[in-house]
Amino acid sequence: MTRIVMLSRAGRESLPTDLLHDLEREHDLTVLQRRDAPTPHETIRILADADVLATTNVTLPPLTPMTLARLPRLREVVLYATGYEHVDLPLLRSHGVSLTTLPEYATRAVAEHALALLLSQTTRLHLANDKARGLAPDDVSLRGTELHSSTVAVVGVGRIGSEVARLLQALGVSVIGVDPDPAAQRTARLSGIRVAPLEQALSEADHAVVCASTIPGAPPVLDERALYSLRRGAFVCNIGRPALVNRDVMRQLLLDGHVRGYAVDDIVASSNDPLDELLITEGRLLQTAHSAWWRDEVLHRGARMFGEAIQAAADAAPQSVTIRTAGAAR
Repeated sequence: MTRIVMLSRAGRESLPTDLLHDLEREHDLTVLQRRDAPTPHETIRILADADVLATTNVTLPPLTPMTLARLPRLREVVLYATGYEHVDLPLLRSHGVSLTTLPEYATRAVAEHALALLLSQTTRLHLANDKARGLAPDDVSLRGTELHSSTVAVVGVGRIGSEVARLLQALGVSVIGVDPDPAAQRTARLSGIRVAPLEQALSEADHAVVCASTIPGAPPVLDERALYSLRRGAFVCNIGRPALVNRDVMRQLLLDGHVRGYAVDDIVASSNDPLDELLITEGRLLQTAHSAWWRDEVLHRGARMFGEAIQAAADAAPQSVTIRTAGAAR
């Protein structure tokens, strides 16, 4: 019988009832409801006899050389998340611990959110709402652009990027794909997406959507040279991590008017910074605080995928690996 410890804010409600009961019947399951991650000493106590750790990002214990050395039974971590750049994979591997993630549970929602960010910018929807509420200056223009018949560079045409491209094509948008992975390039071409190098794509496109994966320690994908390749008046959306875009250069391009608007599914503005406040007030910077995945369907789908991944890990038959990931590769 496998010893499983699950940590999450929702506790037992993190899993569908049928999967929860299956795990309790077939394995030794402990569910701990927490608001935050345990300390290193709590981690050692909580996971002392655990074979499998199941957790969300918010409650992810510190998996350090010190804690892992005290957890000899731990062999699998199931993380209720898509990204895992914050996890030390070489360290886990050195201790014989595998990592399972859920790369597919929010793909459609995130792609739709990327499209919503772009449409909000081109229609000035967010700014119109602010102006109707008296939150934007009277002299701020609501003039936008039509997305139809425009060209959009999609930077990263993996799972999410390819879905973004499909949605854009359905709206009559010409898509240029950018990706260093030859397999992703081939798949994109089969979907009718023209593939080009980054700077060429940015210089030819009217707008850009960043869907790339984050590699720890890597420089921004949209660095200074890439950002200055953008056409004047471009809208840029970043559905990935803020580190994918050079923040300082992007802010300068927004202030100069070279980039017409930047939307990011995170928070990148500095508190109490008058220039950032200006960009927000004038609708040139749109932030959605990492909310792309927060959908009814995603929560339902994610809970079931989380339970199935825990079951597979407990049965010593993980569905895939990152060092194992549950579902298709990114």
